Amino acid sequence: MVQPGRETAAKQPVIIANPTHDHPFVALAERLVAEGAATPEELQAGLRSEFPRTIVRERQLAGEPMRMWYAYRDGHWVDSRDDQGL
Repeated sequence: MVQPGRETAAKQPVIIANPTHDHPFVALAERLVAEGAATPEELQAGLRSEFPRTIVRERQLAGEPMRMWYAYRDGHWVDSRDDQGL
């Protein structure tokens, strides 16, 4: 049974993690959402246990059929190429 106020798996947001190559960060974000993080604030709080500078923001475009959340490990967008030394 789904708890009131919790989203079902079909309604889970798409997570856009930055940087994309940080596999532990991406995996934790996906796991927290799968386990029930229902708001950007809940996801942010969970991610901050491992990545204290994380910021999560919801993309809000009119008429968009799905929810999308941006999770920034460093509190802002970073160029993944720079982070990898490319």
